[in-house]
Amino acid sequence: MSIAAFFSYVIITSITPGPSNILIMNEARRFGLKGSWRFISGILAGFAVLGILSGVFTASLYNVIPFLEPYLKFAGAVYLLYMAWQVGLSNSAKENLRDVQSSFLSGFIFQIINVKSILFFLTLMSAFILPFNDSLKNVIIYLALAIFLGWLALLLWTGFGSMFKKIFAKHEKSFRLVMCSLLIYSAVTIFL
Repeated sequence: MSIAAFFSYVIITSITPGPSNILIMNEARRFGLKGSWRFISGILAGFAVLGILSGVFTASLYNVIPFLEPYLKFAGAVYLLYMAWQVGLSNSAKENLRDVQSSFLSGFIFQIINVKSILFFLTLMSAFILPFNDSLKNVIIYLALAIFLGWLALLLWTGFGSMFKKIFAKHEKSFRLVMCSLLIYSAVTIFL
């Protein structure tokens, strides 16, 4: 496994704007860190539970049906290229920021059904972790590392919410170009 591709995928996917990042940023901006902590805790817990469930689901499919490996790798690469296209060519991210009840349960449920996070973990497991790791210990380590890095990204969006929005707006084209290039690199290395 290419460690650079693994880290590129995890960091880029975790740090780029998505539903959770934007909601957390908005909650922190509206209620401050202390006022939004229950919601943020729900998002973080949901991310970890989703990671574990996706890991178990993908690993059991991967081990039970080995002929799926090339298809899972292909699907992961296609998803990465789609994300690169979205990041590189899309207009600035515009999400529906609706009022969200600031509770642990609302954050947890939102994260569990967050399509970006579901696809993140399925791609991570099928394209970056399972093809290159035979031991359960290594799979757990890489999955835990991805969850930890995802948590850091979510907390960054919380702590610097309004500052990130200004930075993205100011350097949007350069940011999108770098992120797009790194996602394409991650997709290509799946087959190397």
